[in-house]
Amino acid sequence: MSSQIPGLVDELVAQMESGSPRAYRQAMSQLADTARAGGPAELTAAVEALAPLLPGLAGDFAKTAVLAGALVEWGGSPAALAEGLPRRAAEAMMLNASVPRRWAEAAPGRPLPAPESASTQQLLAALTPLAEPHGRPDERDMARIAMSWFDMDDWLMAMITLLGSRSFRAAVPADVKADLRRYAAAVADRSRFALRVGELAAVLDDEPLIVLDPATRRGYALTMSGVGDNYQLHILLADRLIGDPGQGLVAGERPDRSWVEAATGAHPHLGPDNPAVRRFRLFDGHGRYVAPEGKPADIQPLDGVRVLVLHPPGGVLGFGIGRVFEAMTPALHLDRLLGADEAASWFTRVAPAVENDLMGN
Repeated sequence: MSSQIPGLVDELVAQMESGSPRAYRQAMSQLADTARAGGPAELTAAVEALAPLLPGLAGDFAKTAVLAGALVEWGGSPAALAEGLPRRAAEAMMLNASVPRRWAEAAPGRPLPAPESASTQQLLAALTPLAEPHGRPDERDMARIAMSWFDMDDWLMAMITLLGSRSFRAAVPADVKADLRRYAAAVADRSRFALRVGELAAVLDDEPLIVLDPATRRGYALTMSGVGDNYQLHILLADRLIGDPGQGLVAGERPDRSWVEAATGAHPHLGPDNPAVRRFRLFDGHGRYVAPEGKPADIQPLDGVRVLVLHPPGGVLGFGIGRVFEAMTPALHLDRLLGADEAASWFTRVAPAVENDLMGN
């Protein structure tokens, strides 16, 4: 670790303890500038030094999580954050979800302070009498609950940066991802950041996918990672599967190269003059229509595997964005063509398409 980083982190902690917002911001700025000037090693050292502090922070000091996310975005490794930060972000959403109920109990008839206001003390003063003198929630719990009304989005902004990394997603335990999804759903109506975190926590990695083409009775085994939504999946599937039928691929018009680039690594927005046009309608193995606006995790497995059945597009459906998470790199690999017997076995298991969705035409 750089000789400067530990001292700068110690200074940051000292300024938190001093209670001076200005000095805290200055200490954060100095740490950020020094780490960024030092390159990836310094950035990673700063992340590693901040990581143990984050679970205990709240309120204004949650900006430290935003700094940690920025250090990763600038090139630092996120590995040290995988244990504590997702749990703290899930906790912030859980506590935030309880605030309206607790406020209604503490201050009936009075409007909640706006989250972007500076009314932490007003909220804390109202909720503190609800603390249990010899139980939970105690006064410390109530302080964290009150501060979650104002600091939640700071934790979530950091998580949006971090969950774009495949290695970070892999390091987050499954139960923590489930908490992130559950609590994000509880507060998504008042936080676009929570909506994003919930979507990212549902991203599948190294996920097997079987795709069946009824027109030829062929099947394909693929593996997907980092696909943000089904619009993106449509583009990538068309790119991987449409080709020479003599080589076992699916007949049809290949997607425009600009669509594929927008779905992978280029600027994601295609604009009104060049929308991506779907090449298939997709149904799952249970016969349900797979809506483009959904996400791969919504596809219900059949016998433990997510299955898609290709149908003709049935009309033009265009979409103007190749991927919803610009910083997340997707992967969709065509691993192999299924053997005739294996494909036939899958066809006996899939249910007929239920074509009663008006948007599925």
